[in-house]
Amino acid sequence: MTSSANREGAGRRFLQVEELLRKRIAERAYPVGSALPAQRELAADLGVSRDTLQRVLKRLASEGLLELRQGSGSYVRAMPSVPTEGIVDESAAQPALGSWIERAFQESGEVSLDVFTLTSETLYGHLKREAERIIVEKRTPPRALRIRMLVPSEDQPLPYPRAVDPSDPRIHQRWRAMARKYARETDRLVKQLAKTGVDARLEVRRVRLTPAFKLYVLNGQHMLYGMYMPEKTVITLDDEAETQVEAVDVLGAFSKLHYFHSRSADARDVAFFEEKRDWFQSAWDVLGSTAHGEK
Repeated sequence: MTSSANREGAGRRFLQVEELLRKRIAERAYPVGSALPAQRELAADLGVSRDTLQRVLKRLASEGLLELRQGSGSYVRAMPSVPTEGIVDESAAQPALGSWIERAFQESGEVSLDVFTLTSETLYGHLKREAERIIVEKRTPPRALRIRMLVPSEDQPLPYPRAVDPSDPRIHQRWRAMARKYARETDRLVKQLAKTGVDARLEVRRVRLTPAFKLYVLNGQHMLYGMYMPEKTVITLDDEAETQVEAVDVLGAFSKLHYFHSRSADARDVAFFEEKRDWFQSAWDVLGSTAHGEK
């Protein structure tokens, strides 16, 4: 990889990470007053060097969104301003996953989430916020929580994320580690909620598919659907040298989500909802496997 291509890819990643952190703050995955993950962990998850992450954090701090505390970490100070120009009404805005997960927890005593995703990183962030509302803020919990996650099998090559060099397994190994990490963390959250009296259960099945889209079905009636957009980029590995690897990847947090309801007035929306809901159930029953290599 040439140094100019390296710089171009790293510069693009800088802008993506900046936008991603703004989005997470705006969607309250990182609510005001909360601490961001430790820099090493956050840089590793985002695939950037710690130097790049620090520059992003300083920029957000200069805008008043973050407070950087020496030796303590980075804390959210304020929400980013949301441009309203061109938005005719709220329904015209892009639906936010965090808002719909919060609504799902509020509207039903028995919450259900069916998810098809590349990793559960985004889902975990929003579930963590709901767990904090219940455990720390003492919000009334639901009676039950059922989460079913479909994720790709680990024992097959994926078209993304992957290194451009087909002989380089490091990007696949990085994805596998992230997928395992967030599955474990989601399971830990579910067990914490169970200790509060919630009948909480998580099931994970693996399919020999690479998601072309993200799918969330909430409480059997709300659905968020968005395509993954592959791109060539540069990923920084979490090693001593912070090695940069030319890769094909997607940033799922940037997937444009579209909302559908099971009882929409638009018959085409209802048909789309039913098709994707039934697809999930079919993939779960026919293609899903509980086998994995996480031990």
